[in-house]
Amino acid sequence: MSDREMMSCEETVARVYEFLDGELDPETMERIGEHIEDCQRCYPYFNFERIFLDHIRSKGLRTEKSERLEQRVRDALRDID
Repeated sequence: MSDREMMSCEETVARVYEFLDGELDPETMERIGEHIEDCQRCYPYFNFERIFLDHIRSKGLRTEKSERLEQRVRDALRDID
């Protein structure tokens, strides 16, 4: 990575949905992309979410962001660690 400090796993996971939806500024997109490429811990999580969203989209199902659902998922993932 360049002179920038690498994003933490927590920062990356917290923004993965925004990343997958392309909702972040270019610098943040790049930083998250670099983290996912380099992190053996985060890549499987990212890849699962990407495949899941691709499947949902291919079925024409809703993919609108639900703040409540997103928080429940984050809480559940935090409890796993």
